[in-house]
Amino acid sequence: MKCINCNKPQPEYSFRVLEVHTLHVRDFGGEKLIQALGEQRTFEVCAACVSSEMRASLFPAGRIARRCAGFVGLVLAGIALTLALSLRDVMNALRVIGPLCMFVGLSGIAGKVRDALSLRKLLAGMNEAEARKFCAWQCVIRNAPKKYNDNDITYIPVDEETAGLSARELAEKYCLIPAIANQVHSTIDK
Repeated sequence: MKCINCNKPQPEYSFRVLEVHTLHVRDFGGEKLIQALGEQRTFEVCAACVSSEMRASLFPAGRIARRCAGFVGLVLAGIALTLALSLRDVMNALRVIGPLCMFVGLSGIAGKVRDALSLRKLLAGMNEAEARKFCAWQCVIRNAPKKYNDNDITYIPVDEETAGLSARELAEKYCLIPAIANQVHSTIDK
């Protein structure tokens, strides 16, 4: 097998996962979920990719800058709109657009920074073996396909931790409908 991130052979971590396909059906009655159990797959991650993910998570400045670039552009556009619309004789309702853009941009930046710092705090609280396994799982989640046609794909790891969960706990943790949670529970218990 090869690493899911870089396609190099000799991966360090291997994850068996169970796919759950979810189709969101929206109608006048609200949103309904249609789920089906997919196949079991194995994803692997090499040591270099795990180390890279750990560095990026523990020192998140570069990751924050990349993820916040669009929000910074929105803040700058909001500033430009505020200045341009304040100099012209326009309706007061249009003058709200600039500050609104700045608010949305700053909220987005704050959210991305908060997420990166909470991930950093989580990793700092783990021992090295747990942190490396967590980072390997993050590589799998980021690089595994997220869609199959119109269906969203959820990956449930097949390991001791998920085998210890009840069907109800699986349904809550992975947003499964009860029938699929029961199928997942019986499949993982095998």
